Amino acid sequence: MGKIPVGTTIGYAYGFTFGHLGQIIAQIWLPMLVVTAGGYFGAAPYYESFSRAAAENNPAAIGQAFTLLLLFAFVSLIFYAMIYVAVTRLALGETRPVNFIHFSLGVAEWRMCGAVLGLIFALFVIAAVVVLAAGLVAGLIGGLAKGLGVGLAKTTAVGIGGAIMLIVYAALIYIAVRLSFLVAPVTVAEERISLVRGWQLSRGNFWRMAAVLAVTLLPVALLMVGLEYAIVGGNAVTPKEAGDLAAVASRMQQMKSHLPMISGLGFVLSPFMFGLTLGASAFAYRTLVPPPENWTGQAG
Repeated sequence: MGKIPVGTTIGYAYGFTFGHLGQIIAQIWLPMLVVTAGGYFGAAPYYESFSRAAAENNPAAIGQAFTLLLLFAFVSLIFYAMIYVAVTRLALGETRPVNFIHFSLGVAEWRMCGAVLGLIFALFVIAAVVVLAAGLVAGLIGGLAKGLGVGLAKTTAVGIGGAIMLIVYAALIYIAVRLSFLVAPVTVAEERISLVRGWQLSRGNFWRMAAVLAVTLLPVALLMVGLEYAIVGGNAVTPKEAGDLAAVASRMQQMKSHLPMISGLGFVLSPFMFGLTLGASAFAYRTLVPPPENWTGQAG
């Protein structure tokens, strides 16, 4: 397989995002507005239900509220699919006209939904298998280490457990990057759902893709986290409070007042997030798979 040019890909991602910012906004503002509004009206009741359930010591109510959030996440995937398809087409250089109001739910968008759901399911299954296997290995090694003495066994088990966790995290990151980086352009350009195709194309490019993601995705993500922290301030849940249900509920009740600003922040930064990530993946795909002679940019 070919190699992704790191510097050129990063340059294209930034050039595409800032050079086509108006077109990107036109493509995503309406579906993103629906997602943002739905996220706010879905998260606010969750925070309220969590606080009330904690005060009443009713874990079942927390589960019900969380179920509603999961339902919203599934519905929002449809609108994200609209964004992925529209921005990826633009990044691939399609020639279709760009309208100020974009709201499309055709075959391409449902195909993208299927691809993302398949990706989520695959990552979940792989993560479960890897973590289970790591747990079995750690348990086996820990059992063998007991024969070496209590102190030595404890030290050995801690060291081995830490090493295994590092290996697990590294493996999951590797698999996630390989499977996800090219899923949008593969789905749009080739009009099919195939995680295997993206895996094949990305062979030998993990570190290149990781570098591209670090320079495109990480700055916007850090900016978002920093601004959210500035907004939330001392109302954020601390690690010491994570195990205290009542303390977490109290913090969530306080954070509820900041939801409008946090939701608006995500809405404002979304054109840069989608432009940089999808622009990079589209350029990388076109580097690895040159456009066919019959590519007209009008694929459905």
